[in-house]
Amino acid sequence: MAKFICLQAGHQNVTTGATGAPGEQAFNIRIRDRLSAILISKGFQLQLVDANPSDQEIGKDFNLFLAIHYDANIYGTGGGLIDYPAPETDAVTAESKRIKEAIESEYFDHSGIVNHPERSNSNTRYCYMWSRLSLKTPCVLIECGVGLDPHDNVILNDTERVASAIARGICKAFDVAYDPVVVPPVIPPVIPPVIPPPQITCARQDKLIYDIKTVIAGKGWPWSKMARIKTFVTESGL
Repeated sequence: MAKFICLQAGHQNVTTGATGAPGEQAFNIRIRDRLSAILISKGFQLQLVDANPSDQEIGKDFNLFLAIHYDANIYGTGGGLIDYPAPETDAVTAESKRIKEAIESEYFDHSGIVNHPERSNSNTRYCYMWSRLSLKTPCVLIECGVGLDPHDNVILNDTERVASAIARGICKAFDVAYDPVVVPPVIPPVIPPVIPPPQITCARQDKLIYDIKTVIAGKGWPWSKMARIKTFVTESGL
């Protein structure tokens, strides 16, 4: 059965208050939409939501709820973070942690963003969304990088690079192959051609019979005749 994943574009449609870092809303939407397309191609079912989804949109059990964000430039350096809910806010903490670690193991290597797990904080561990989801839904939040950091900004503008790096982690978490399996071509065995034995023409047969009769009827010792007949047969190709 296909895994059901909900992707949230952080801060989408928020116009006051927590509107996100500069440019973050557009980034979150762009990555969410491309990530959705990649995951659908891998066989996942997707639900896409904004920052304030309705109860109807999220009132079901998902195999993963992923909140997509990037960080403000407050650290003096770039880098990202992947976090999961604190145990008291998540009934399936172990599963959330397992999925978080799978995404973490792929995202930073494939994106080139530096991992900063020490940036885990109350906003990520106690995100407002965690309490709104079903008790059986594992939750993960990703800060893909620092949007205004010169190094991270180049990477974060590469939609395919970021979305595919996240997708690799999700596929790993659910044991789904990301890279296509290359099946080597079947090479048929080489069968040597069958070469038929040489055909003996009637003329050659007639000559061989004539030579043998001539030797038998002629003079000479029997052993000498047998040797001559053997020579005739060998030369004839029989």
